[in-house]
Amino acid sequence: MIKLNGNEDWSGWRQRWRVLLQKVFLAVTITLLVILCLPLAPPEQPVTSRVLSAEGEIIGLLYRENRELASLSEIPIFLQQAFLAVEDHRFYQHNGFSPVSFGRAVYHNLFVREGLQGFSTITQQVAKNCYLSAERTLIRKFKELFLALRLELHYTKEEILELYLNQIYFGHGAFGVKTAALTYFGRPLSALNRAELALLAGLPKGPGHYSPYLNREAATARLQTVLARMVKVGILSAAEREEILREPLRLPGLKKTPRQALYFLDYALEEASRILNISKEQIQNLGLTIETTLSLPTQKAAEEALHNHLAPLQRDLQPQGALIAADPTSGAVKALVGGTDYYKTPFNRSTNAFRQPGSAFKPFVYLAALEAGYTLASTIPCRAVSFPTSETESYEPRDYGSHPYHNRDLTLREALATSCNIVAVTLHQRLGIKPAINMARRLGIASALPQNLSLALGTAEVAPFELLQAYLPLANRGKSAPLHTVQRIYNAEGKMIWERKTRPRQILDERLAFLITSVLEDAIGPGGTAAGVRATLQRPAAGKTGTSQGNRDAWFVGFTPDLAAVVYLGDDQNKPLPAGGGSLAAPLWAAFMKKALNDAPVRNFPVPEGIVTRRICRETGLLAAPDCPSYNEYFLYGTAPVMYCARHRKIRLQVCQRTGLLPNAHCQQVEEKDFVWGAHPTATCEVCRAPANLWEFIFGQPFPFFKSGAQEE
Repeated sequence: MIKLNGNEDWSGWRQRWRVLLQKVFLAVTITLLVILCLPLAPPEQPVTSRVLSAEGEIIGLLYRENRELASLSEIPIFLQQAFLAVEDHRFYQHNGFSPVSFGRAVYHNLFVREGLQGFSTITQQVAKNCYLSAERTLIRKFKELFLALRLELHYTKEEILELYLNQIYFGHGAFGVKTAALTYFGRPLSALNRAELALLAGLPKGPGHYSPYLNREAATARLQTVLARMVKVGILSAAEREEILREPLRLPGLKKTPRQALYFLDYALEEASRILNISKEQIQNLGLTIETTLSLPTQKAAEEALHNHLAPLQRDLQPQGALIAADPTSGAVKALVGGTDYYKTPFNRSTNAFRQPGSAFKPFVYLAALEAGYTLASTIPCRAVSFPTSETESYEPRDYGSHPYHNRDLTLREALATSCNIVAVTLHQRLGIKPAINMARRLGIASALPQNLSLALGTAEVAPFELLQAYLPLANRGKSAPLHTVQRIYNAEGKMIWERKTRPRQILDERLAFLITSVLEDAIGPGGTAAGVRATLQRPAAGKTGTSQGNRDAWFVGFTPDLAAVVYLGDDQNKPLPAGGGSLAAPLWAAFMKKALNDAPVRNFPVPEGIVTRRICRETGLLAAPDCPSYNEYFLYGTAPVMYCARHRKIRLQVCQRTGLLPNAHCQQVEEKDFVWGAHPTATCEVCRAPANLWEFIFGQPFPFFKSGAQEE
């Protein structure tokens, strides 16, 4: 009984295990079937993103894998057949796994052993390359087979073949047949002959070995192998093969990946990243097309100007510089250079170099003054002045050079055109400091601006990008449009997913913008701080120099009605430059603008409504009298002076020749003379009198006897 009971216990255990295993097997089978039926996530195929200039030319390709997707309809039938012949000629007959190929590979690897042979179908290769790692293990092979079955279940054969032809690597950085055709032959797939297509089909076997640019003999042999295989599987006849072998391989040289305007490219990628709220790394895998604002001719002119003017000064790539140019009406950046050699100094000075702009900051102070009621004819003394900053300290601005003061009153026009420091600081102090800061903020300066008197002289650090932004409203009738480099973005399917809508805002009275512009026109003419610019450019333009203390930074910001640009020069280690903005930055700006605007029509700055012109005395700022040193000045309607200058008003009077005073009735020798008003005689001559005797009446002088006696007394 005990043995029987033991047998019964053992039999019961086996039965329970059998049931358990059946349940496990059933559960696994059901799970696998469920997984098989679940749709696969789309395979990851990083696609090259393109960055285009405003003219539609490629300025850069962004990619982890250089790949442009092609639909199966774009891929020539001959190329599809060639791939099927060499990779998987039973592709349309199997369900992702080919027992025939498997058996052939096993036999070859066990008995022939002339190089190991794989047995993966095209579907398995798609599964491996799109969903799995490159490790070679038995588990990974089972995963590959399982994924291949799922692919066959959820995708058509045509879709799988399209995935495969877009996924494979062809060497020289090219992924997918579309990119490979451009890389090897410089032409699209539709323009390749059959020999070239057959060579493409043979490359994935060993891109480093079969590339015609690395091993022409091996490439030719591989081409013959592909065609022989196509004959063997019945795609070609022997005669067709010989005909194809006579077709030429047109190899123009490897097509290099376009990489232009690299500083601009960096910034455009950052801007696109902000727009789409994705990382720059993601952008380079999504197959986007990014249309930018860049004008390649303008960019070339900027790069050449910066290089040509800095090269004579440079030692070990220092000093460096930046140049940005933009359309003032839209804010579209047409050129952006952040240094003279991106590969050696990739630091983008145009957007990231924060340096003192010097006198290039002054227009913001003068704009604040005009807004507060000053006119360009208002006068401020340029003499030694001291502003208390504490109980024990004071600030005493001086102008540069051996004559730090003009020692006379200057109109605001002359003070800004000649860049007088004393007048700028005096205005800043009289306004109360904050108005100038608020004006700079309103125009586009985002950097920190300390509330001190020296701010009027540009002692706060700003980037070239934001300084140009702040000047745009001056060139665009007081309207501001944000500087930008990205115009449109398209997805991998060519659908536009983002477009910039430019809507300039009126942030400044256009009349004030015109008034300051008219002064900055003087700054580049005779007597201005950049007197040579107008002669070089030979078209209406306005601009302002800037030089920081010790010549450590040199600037020029200027504009025409069609283009605005900023030039910055400086040593990255803050070492002094040999000269300032007028000698270094202004000529560079002028050379660039002349070339960039070579084909543009000459245009004047339009005079807005509400502006009147008056003849003004240079010394007093009042209406000019006929003899005043005078010039024509612009005013807002209702702000022009109504009084005439008295300092230079002249009056013609008769005066006694003897005394120079107004003659009396007895002055016999009189003449007419011109006098400045206020300096003319007002007293009457008291020397001349009526004759005392006949002798004086006849001869006009006392009798000699009496005269002698008087002297003796």
